[in-house]
Amino acid sequence: MDEDVKKMADMLRAGATMLSEQCPSCYSPIFKLRSGELWCPKCNKRIVVVKQGEETTQTIGSVLLTTTEETILTKIQELNQIIKQEKDPMRLQHLGELLSTWLEVLEKVKRIRKI
Repeated sequence: MDEDVKKMADMLRAGATMLSEQCPSCYSPIFKLRSGELWCPKCNKRIVVVKQGEETTQTIGSVLLTTTEETILTKIQELNQIIKQEKDPMRLQHLGELLSTWLEVLEKVKRIRKI
């Protein structure tokens, strides 16, 4: 079975919906994931649809901020797991500072999204 077709079948089994639209790069069908994201299995990339009258930079900026927020939350979770296991007070102080920094960055990203 073709690798691209296998990816598409896996996405369908995972609950994605195949749409009638095509990827602008490879012309493969676009899939809508359960999360609401649009995805091209062949390019293995997120698809962003810019509606008529909407600025491309605003749309891309919104996606970038969402992705950044997800990454920051992942890092905070990873750091939390490390803190749970750590016993050394000096290392805990350093990890606490890192956590504080990540939380500040998260707050800034959320503030920017509201603008």
